[in-house]
Amino acid sequence: MLLPTSILFELYVYRLDQNAYLQKFQEYANKYSETSYHPSIDDFGGVWQYNEIIGYLTFYISGRTQLRVEYHMIDAKKIVKTRRKTFILNDDSFCTRSIYKSMRNKNLIAIIQDCIDDCKSRLNPRYIDTSFIDNTLKHTNWKKVIF
Repeated sequence: MLLPTSILFELYVYRLDQNAYLQKFQEYANKYSETSYHPSIDDFGGVWQYNEIIGYLTFYISGRTQLRVEYHMIDAKKIVKTRRKTFILNDDSFCTRSIYKSMRNKNLIAIIQDCIDDCKSRLNPRYIDTSFIDNTLKHTNWKKVIF
């Protein structure tokens, strides 16, 4: 029997962070500085946000008693920049934490943050884009969202 689930949010996993990507593009462009060819970001592979995604983390509630994280990653032996990607489920319990209805909102925020930190450490040196959740985590009533 499947437990009822409720998806909370997703975070994208990148091969490398935006600054490193732009630095590699600059190195690529510098190779052609002496020639009449001036490469664009499209020649390099495209915009960082979409070109470098290698996976995503889905944060969800399982059975109203667990916060769980699924990790979907690209189906490839070697991770390189490409626009052709197929994502597969790597782990449906990449991170698991128990939650209780009696918890206060600040405790739920701490548990969510702990899961994010755990995912970051397990996926190091990959980059997890947490910009959305960083701006909304403390301003959301997670108790109402979850329960």
